[in-house]
Amino acid sequence: MSEVIDKIRIRKVFRDVQKHLAIAQLIRRFSTNKEDIRKTALKQIDLTNCQNVLELGCAFGAFTEALKDKLHPEAKITGIDIIPEYKPFFLEACRRAGYSGIFSSSGIDKIKKYPASSFDLVICSYALYFFADMIPEIARILNKNGFFITITHSQADMREMVGIVRKILQNNNSLSDKQSLPIEVIFNQFSAENGGILLQPFFSKVQSIDFKNMLVFQPQEIDCFLDYFQFKKSFFLTGTDAHNKTIITQLMRELQDSAMKKNLVTMCKDDKIFICSNPLKTEDK
Repeated sequence: MSEVIDKIRIRKVFRDVQKHLAIAQLIRRFSTNKEDIRKTALKQIDLTNCQNVLELGCAFGAFTEALKDKLHPEAKITGIDIIPEYKPFFLEACRRAGYSGIFSSSGIDKIKKYPASSFDLVICSYALYFFADMIPEIARILNKNGFFITITHSQADMREMVGIVRKILQNNNSLSDKQSLPIEVIFNQFSAENGGILLQPFFSKVQSIDFKNMLVFQPQEIDCFLDYFQFKKSFFLTGTDAHNKTIITQLMRELQDSAMKKNLVTMCKDDKIFICSNPLKTEDK
């Protein structure tokens, strides 16, 4: 399964904004690491001179909201996403952060139209793996003193769920040993493990920070775990011959067995922060 989830399926997963917000709250609730990873990223550097800011894959603006009191008072934040339903949520996040905002749902290709050195700060959380090929463009539109901050998952993210789903699919003859789940393909495009290698040709300084985390569910909370899977299921099952109801039933059984043996269900949620500066322009390289 070499194909990556296309834009239509991405829209299908994330278009229900209220569900996406609920899943974000679920992750915070069951995380062992209670720090806000975005605030952890932002406290590493001085952003008080940043006026032109761009958030890529902005969704409802969680990263933008974390910028409160961090930027120049006259800062303006532009959010880009492929889902128009996020617009009012992103603009509200800008208002809460105390900055003016602009939202575009025209997609990531829009940044190719921006002049070089247009932005003082570019931020992106949990989205760069969908458009890692745009890293050169991100460096191009960043000014020489600007920063690019991106947050991404480890390839071990959700490994417990990946393992269970792979086992079930293989038992149902819906996946071969050599096939990858869509979620594995996506994470391989830009992850904690390969992110530095992908960024270094375009920035002379790349700092990374590990963010260890785990989701822990008690046996009586398995339904919350299944809610998380239901939200992400397209990233697990697309391209397989599996019947969704069959997989969910068997997944529930596997989780119950695991909960009975261990008295809890755990899932890896390790992430990494990359802080990039000194963008290398074409003439520099």
